[in-house]
Amino acid sequence: MNPQDPIVPSPPPAAPPPPAPAPAAVEDAGSQALTEALSSSFFIVKIIMAGLVLVFLGSGFFTVGPQEKAVILRLGKPVGEGDAALLGPGLHWAFPRPIDEVEHVPFTSVQNAESSVGWDLTPAERAKNAAPPNVSEFNPASITYALTADTNIIHVMATVKYSITDPIAFHFKFVDAPTLITNALNNALLFVSSQMKVDDILTRQRIVFREQVTERAKALIDSEKLGVTVNQLDVEARPPQNLRPKFDEVDEAMIKRDTMIAEAQSYATTKDAGARAEATNRVYVADAQRRRLVELVKAQADTFLKLRGQYERDPAFFERVRQMAVLEEVYTNAQQKIILPPHTKELRLELSREPEAPSTNNIITAP
Repeated sequence: MNPQDPIVPSPPPAAPPPPAPAPAAVEDAGSQALTEALSSSFFIVKIIMAGLVLVFLGSGFFTVGPQEKAVILRLGKPVGEGDAALLGPGLHWAFPRPIDEVEHVPFTSVQNAESSVGWDLTPAERAKNAAPPNVSEFNPASITYALTADTNIIHVMATVKYSITDPIAFHFKFVDAPTLITNALNNALLFVSSQMKVDDILTRQRIVFREQVTERAKALIDSEKLGVTVNQLDVEARPPQNLRPKFDEVDEAMIKRDTMIAEAQSYATTKDAGARAEATNRVYVADAQRRRLVELVKAQADTFLKLRGQYERDPAFFERVRQMAVLEEVYTNAQQKIILPPHTKELRLELSREPEAPSTNNIITAP
């Protein structure tokens, strides 16, 4: 090899062989397995989500009892208006919380409320049937009272039974409707007590007092449009416990007075009825006697007029007939008959002879 010969570069080395396909095949199998696992998981998640949706929607079913109504509040607002918003007894459905909220309200059941002023016992003490306190000074924090028209102190209480006829108005239009009913009772008690005297409230006009309290309480409740109907209202009134003996004495005196008045009225009524009956009887007897006397006089007057006509037609004949009638009556009643001949001046009678037996006929015989 000549040194002057040019240097010919050697050929480049051969390129490395491509990687073996075996590792790529292993990576594709893992990805495919992961994809299949994720697909299975997503399917299970879908099933679970569908089940949760069904459970969520199924939780919206609810039941309304026979003595109540239900109202669906959707985002706080009743669904429907008026009676259409009230759901009756049975099975119903609504969107679960927080979309819908179901309010169960009593409809036909009777609710109770009572006054909170005017009584000497707290509600807790009344529930325990505690005895009223016998104190001379009242603590307004625990003992309240009412003033009457004659400035007397009494204790009054009212209890009302009512039914809810408009649940929407009662539950959703007022913050606390039962409190308004209690306030109406308090107002009626204090107002009517101030218009009547203590004796009228406790004894004379107890029924009038209860009726006036009931009337005013109903008017106040109706004016508020609470959606209730008052079924019964009971009113109780009594004097303070420390003054009860004095009130009892007054009651006894009034009862005694009323009893005496009733007895006097009964006696007067009896005597008046007896006098009227006796006066009526006397008037009736006098009227009957008057009618008989008038009829007798009328009959005698008719007889006289008849005989007068006969006399005027033939006076001599009339005198003879009347004489014969009189003699007939005389002879009939006489035991002995003595007839004197005409123009006889001397009459001799045998007084010692036995009297003859009375005649049973009307034959006239000479002695």
